[in-house]
Amino acid sequence: MKKKCYITASVHGMCGGVFSALRILDEATAGNQEVYVFRELVHNRAVTAKLTAAGVHCVNDIDHIPAGSAIVIGAHGVSAGIEAVLRAKASSCRDATCPLVKKLHHIAASLSPDEQLVICGKSGHPEVAGIAGNSGTEAVFIVPSVNEVKALPELTAPVFISQTTVDHQEVTTVLNALKKRFPHIKECSSVCDASRKRQNAVIQLASKCDVILVIGSPHSSNAQRLREIAGQHGAKAFLIDNADEIPDAAVNTADVIGITSGASTPEYLFDAVVEVLESMGFTCGDDAVSGNLDT
Repeated sequence: MKKKCYITASVHGMCGGVFSALRILDEATAGNQEVYVFRELVHNRAVTAKLTAAGVHCVNDIDHIPAGSAIVIGAHGVSAGIEAVLRAKASSCRDATCPLVKKLHHIAASLSPDEQLVICGKSGHPEVAGIAGNSGTEAVFIVPSVNEVKALPELTAPVFISQTTVDHQEVTTVLNALKKRFPHIKECSSVCDASRKRQNAVIQLASKCDVILVIGSPHSSNAQRLREIAGQHGAKAFLIDNADEIPDAAVNTADVIGITSGASTPEYLFDAVVEVLESMGFTCGDDAVSGNLDT
């Protein structure tokens, strides 16, 4: 019988921005006061469930926050207008926006009305909405993929930034297409090193595995990108919230299973998947990359 094994991604799990958001929330709850998180702190169901069980209120509607409350802004950030309303309503307001996303807010806010902001990202995603909502220009164009570049009007002074959690190869493709149309486009750095490392690691993983399990919630953009990239590089990829969702199709047919996790996924969920696979007879197939965690 052929030996079954698992390989873990060299870089996986929670990033520095997520650890920072959790630290800020810990500070907010230190006084045993009720705390309201506007939007999810991070995009992971297990994290949200754990916070809710601890008495933290995670809300999406400002009207559901009582005046005078302690408020924490989630890691994906908000528009300038929403932040102003939250701060006016709160007894204290802490901003857990990822530092890189906050940098994009400042870049967007620095644009003049004569410039045009082009964002490579998913329309409706909280991060994109927050960036657009901080823009100093009303001329904001969201470009999810290279297919939308041709549909843009003629832009006289375009400025390009990207959502931090999108596929960085796609960002390069979009930017190259924009440069062909608008050679004078100004490119502002918005590359998330943590996302890029996790994406590169899953590409390496896909070359060694039949199946890849990506641990993360369905509404996590960075986890979805990991699943998509793994599939694009030849592996059958599954996005799972936790060990209970390991598909029979993976364990019954694969000889080598790769494991990675999104930047909002707690390490205990990763460890639980490893434990379940080991209970099914899978052994660690690559000690050189097993258990590495990079924020």
